[in-house]
Amino acid sequence: MVRNSYGKEKVHRYEQWRNPDVEEGGIIRISGKFSLDHETEIINLIKHEDKLAQERNPNHKVTKIEKEDDMLIVETSVHNLAERIGHALKRAYKGEFELKFRPGEKFVEIDWRREN
Repeated sequence: MVRNSYGKEKVHRYEQWRNPDVEEGGIIRISGKFSLDHETEIINLIKHEDKLAQERNPNHKVTKIEKEDDMLIVETSVHNLAERIGHALKRAYKGEFELKFRPGEKFVEIDWRREN
């Protein structure tokens, strides 16, 4: 138990422990021939997961969906949403799924790929 200078118990709040320099969020890279053929369906799945997340917490959202070369790139405001989208892709469409956390950060990189 920690006490302040008056002898009263000092209360620690989560905000005091949080490190503002820790990067949060996530990026999902979706690639492969399957993703090109089913792009509309995949984007609808991403938007559905985004809607569900925003109903729980308005700060949890997809910040960007863009197409770069033959790849869809999705950025999220929190790592949990990126993970949820990655698992939803794997559950719905199978494919190869790789998840990487940056050391000491709450930032996740997800690569999902399916060829056929």
